[in-house]
Amino acid sequence: MPQLLLQPISGGGAKLEYAGQFDGQSRLSVRGGRMTGREEEADLMVLMGHNISRSKQTNKRTILRCLLRYGPISRQRIAEITSLTPATISNLISELIEENLILETGHLEEFRRRAGRKSVALAFHPQACNALAVHMNAREVHFGLAGINGTVRTLRRYEISFDSNQSAFIERLLAETDACIAELRKDSLSAIGVGLVGFVNFDTGTYLSREHLGWKEVPLAALLAERHGLPVYADNNIRTMALAEKMFGVGRTLTDFLLIYIGPGIGSGLVAGDRLYRGGSTGAGEFGHMTYHPEGPACYCGNRGCLERYASLTAIAAELQVSGVLDPLNLLKQGDRQAHEAVARAGRRIGTVLASYLNMFHVPKVIVAGPLAGESIPLLEEIRRELYDRSPLAKRERVEIVGSELGENIGLVGAAALALWNEIFEHRRSG
Repeated sequence: MPQLLLQPISGGGAKLEYAGQFDGQSRLSVRGGRMTGREEEADLMVLMGHNISRSKQTNKRTILRCLLRYGPISRQRIAEITSLTPATISNLISELIEENLILETGHLEEFRRRAGRKSVALAFHPQACNALAVHMNAREVHFGLAGINGTVRTLRRYEISFDSNQSAFIERLLAETDACIAELRKDSLSAIGVGLVGFVNFDTGTYLSREHLGWKEVPLAALLAERHGLPVYADNNIRTMALAEKMFGVGRTLTDFLLIYIGPGIGSGLVAGDRLYRGGSTGAGEFGHMTYHPEGPACYCGNRGCLERYASLTAIAAELQVSGVLDPLNLLKQGDRQAHEAVARAGRRIGTVLASYLNMFHVPKVIVAGPLAGESIPLLEEIRRELYDRSPLAKRERVEIVGSELGENIGLVGAAALALWNEIFEHRRSG
């Protein structure tokens, strides 16, 4: 069995210390291995053990993910990170340029200084992929247009009510989607991404939620695909937000992280091993329906004492006896002491449940999104403090609690990310 030598990335501080063998095909056997240095570089070095047997499409995905994580980037740097041969990289880059996925964009100064010669920068083509993004939360449906850089142009929105007839609800959604596509050049769109509140079967694109209202399953992705002749991807809206963080946000250089969204409800999305974790087809991410108090109030999900009933914006508003779900945020901005205390309590409750979660599914970073995610608001610090008090593992590993930087459009960015990721990085791109 041939030996495999893994070396640190040139210029980086990461090292892989190991004793093991490589079978020359696809398996790397490591005994007593440990990784030190810069985490993001070490993570990519692990991928080198899969190089020899990778197919062309897999190698293309590897190059594209390097661009996503480190771009603009040179061919030389891609070779250092992936261990693909220069000839393989050159051939695949040429194909990706022909496919209008990437382009050459000037020179990289850092490589000119280091190598003494010009190094051509590679970046995503601005028109590599454009997606129509559809994001549905508990109150509204938003539509936008997004490209590979993650910038979203808002197109339209409308208010919704789940008390309405299911057929009327779906017809309105389809009609508004029709109107958006009519505003755009259809041939400029690569796909449609749909983020939906509630349960969604990603594999089939079927909307499963609202069973407690008597609604039936809706094959929403199939309906839209048949209507417009475009690939359509549908998933839970909070999971799509985690994908947005993976592509464009704080999670861009991470292989493992948890996103928690705190709004009218609470949800989460887990990225593990550089991929969005779905737990089968529908179930992963219901962080808000983990039990905080076993004897607590009944929840519409059928459980009692769900975290969402204690720490969501809806719960905070009820505690403060205000009618609007965003009123607690307005009170915080006015310096209201009771609002400050209510949000702090919500943070401690979230930290309590998070401690149990991270004791089973450890990640180095937790990203908090939603209206209360700003660093100036007490929520993040209270989550961190309670987490460290209740989880020695999280405290020892210094798990980070950070706010999302994607802002109020994270839902639209997430819906777009769902389409972009599957079209480009899963290479489901047609043609």
